Amino acid sequence: MPHSSFGAYSIRAQIPPELDNETALLKYLGVSADELKKIWWFRVRMYHQFEIAKGKDKTRTITAPDERLKYLQRQIAPLLDQLYRVRNPVHGFVDGKSVKTNALTHLRKRFVLNIDLKSFFPSITENRVIGLLEALGIDNCVASITARLCCYNSHLPQGAPTSPVLSNMICFRLDRELLAFAKGTRCIYTRYADDITFSSHQPMAALFEGSAPPSGHFSPDLLIPALRNTFASNGFTINPHKAHYADRHSRRMVTGLKVNELLNVDRRYVRNIRAALYSVETLGKAAAQTKFASNHGGTSDLGAYLQGKITWLRFIRGQSDPVFRAIAVRFNASFPDRKIEVTPTADEVRDRAVWVVEYCEGEGEKLKTLQGSGFFLKDVGLVTAAHCVEGVDEVEVHHPSKPANKFKATVVKRDKDRDLAILEHTIPATEYFQLNGATQAVAVGDELTAVGYPGFGPGDRVNVREGKVSSLATKHAVELIEVTQKLSQGMSGGPLLNSDNAVVGVIHKGGPDEGRDFAVRIEMLNTWLAE
Repeated sequence: MPHSSFGAYSIRAQIPPELDNETALLKYLGVSADELKKIWWFRVRMYHQFEIAKGKDKTRTITAPDERLKYLQRQIAPLLDQLYRVRNPVHGFVDGKSVKTNALTHLRKRFVLNIDLKSFFPSITENRVIGLLEALGIDNCVASITARLCCYNSHLPQGAPTSPVLSNMICFRLDRELLAFAKGTRCIYTRYADDITFSSHQPMAALFEGSAPPSGHFSPDLLIPALRNTFASNGFTINPHKAHYADRHSRRMVTGLKVNELLNVDRRYVRNIRAALYSVETLGKAAAQTKFASNHGGTSDLGAYLQGKITWLRFIRGQSDPVFRAIAVRFNASFPDRKIEVTPTADEVRDRAVWVVEYCEGEGEKLKTLQGSGFFLKDVGLVTAAHCVEGVDEVEVHHPSKPANKFKATVVKRDKDRDLAILEHTIPATEYFQLNGATQAVAVGDELTAVGYPGFGPGDRVNVREGKVSSLATKHAVELIEVTQKLSQGMSGGPLLNSDNAVVGVIHKGGPDEGRDFAVRIEMLNTWLAE
């Protein structure tokens, strides 16, 4: 069985035996010669077409095969998967990848270029599919049968199970050439089906004739000939209405997601969900459904529509996101039969329970920001280390997911000897989670997790450090936990957690300049609050 690379294409394994010859293929599919003949001449009758909403006043035509043909295509698709070697920039129709992974590749890049390929599936003809399969070493007869079973009106139909992998195989050379082009111009390149994106920290003047255009839509003719010829030589045309360039001062979108600072949906997406929920809450389900159908042409059930939109919001922003949680709670109240899960995982609780605590000290050139960590403890409030709020009565706290959304917090209780402090705040309950205090004391050898923000800077996420209890010490009547992990500056005030994600201590001091790393035992906090 042949296995190699042929011209523009590459396979990653031997050609499956099911594709060795016509007899093997038909036996694998369970198709007789008579049935193949009928499909060969009357396959158009085995499809039906329908429109789906693509956006405001736009639709997409889906060409879906009937059950028999769909079954055959589903049998063929795994064979084609064995022939396709996925390239790193490809995110569409690939297991483990999505529009989210595609957008994350370009997160925080200052300049983004979006290109859309015009009539993507129709431009992939039946003859191109046959040529592709033959180039991979597949017999002409098998290639023709496969292409015939997978194409409609001599091109790939959008709606067939085999079209995704075949389109990626056809684009193998395009991806290779664009990836090389991106590397040569110091850009990042990805492709999700027909959506192509380049991004960079620097203006992408090398992609344009002359200087880069201003932010917004631009004519593809402004691209350098080498880039335009790459698309043309691969049988594709750039959609002139969907070429967009964004700079660092504008909103940067990749496959419908914002990539400026944090991955996010467009603001209008959330606004529309809230508006629909408001209609349900004020008008009732029946009237809201009528309004939905009248104003937006919605033909589906409003509850199912909202459930899908909110589930997508959760996928992008995460289950612990306060915007998602607030919307999901409203939805669940209106549609109790369609409840969306809002219970966070242990990691999500930990992430949303630990915040950054900071305040400024000095003036003018001597002004500096001092930073530590804090966490929300059930039945107690916002806890930090006393030395993180030394000499001040008010600090700012924020979560790194929203660095610009800072809240004032007031020190209402402080114990310098125990190095503990309690902060009063007005942070909405949907913005944070609370950790539970441990009910069992720790012992030497226990595995513990330290959580905080050492040397916090913009873009940093919560730092998690694993270790063990090396000793239980008492200094100046304060019971301490010594751990094996380094508790660097900035982690002070953060929680020390046991295997149940419960707080056993408040991080006290440590790091490379300290000989030992300590946390104050949670029992000290309980004793202090009971006094």
